[in-house]
Amino acid sequence: MHCDLEHIQENFARALIDPTKIDLALDSFSGNVELNRERFGFYRGNIIAIWQQTCASAFPVLKQLTGADFFDELARAYGQNYPSRSGNLNEFGANMVEFIQSLESCRPYPYLGDVAGLEWTVHRCYYMGRREPAPLSNLAAIPVDQLSEVRFRMQPGCALFESPWAVADIWQAHQIDEIVLPQKLDQQNWCLIWQSGWKVEVASISAGSYTALNALLQGFNLGLALDQAMTVDPQFSVQSELADWFQKQLITTIISPNEIP
Repeated sequence: MHCDLEHIQENFARALIDPTKIDLALDSFSGNVELNRERFGFYRGNIIAIWQQTCASAFPVLKQLTGADFFDELARAYGQNYPSRSGNLNEFGANMVEFIQSLESCRPYPYLGDVAGLEWTVHRCYYMGRREPAPLSNLAAIPVDQLSEVRFRMQPGCALFESPWAVADIWQAHQIDEIVLPQKLDQQNWCLIWQSGWKVEVASISAGSYTALNALLQGFNLGLALDQAMTVDPQFSVQSELADWFQKQLITTIISPNEIP
């Protein structure tokens, strides 16, 4: 009996994703065939609506770029190809980038995949939580000869994203009522994503800042991070960048050399 039930449930779940499996799923049910098919249609319609709503929540800019009708079809096709394997719907869009890159209909718009990638990073940062930030005065209290050896712990909701497309500008353009897309889309963007209060912000940053923050997020010390940044950008301003990071409250903990195991 257990195997029969398991078999019925498996067929039912497959038919929710693949409409060609509906007849096979309904074979296990008694009663009026047409009524069962109608009832099953409600189940299937609900799951498609959930796919569309979940994707729209995670990728609102992508939806505006492609249009509601195309996006709804995109979300439906995505759900069929990448059905949710988690009880947490916030994880549902994890494969959207590779799905978009596989679609022939999206090939004329090669920036869409990276827009989705940026939005997924924003989505993930939103759910990462936020810790008490470290004040700049904590860094000022460390002796100058030890500054290069300090390490930072960054906010969980702090991330970076790099793209050959103007994805930060595209994202910013869709945060206001009057959308004006950047004139030059094929423009290298280095993006900083971070939690600011109850929302997530995106900013286009310099290659030097991106390089330094990437090193800090990987656990390298401040001296090495700044050296890498100045190799990429000799004009990199250490003081202004540090002030900006602390103003954005990106840093939660400053680990002095004597605290490093």
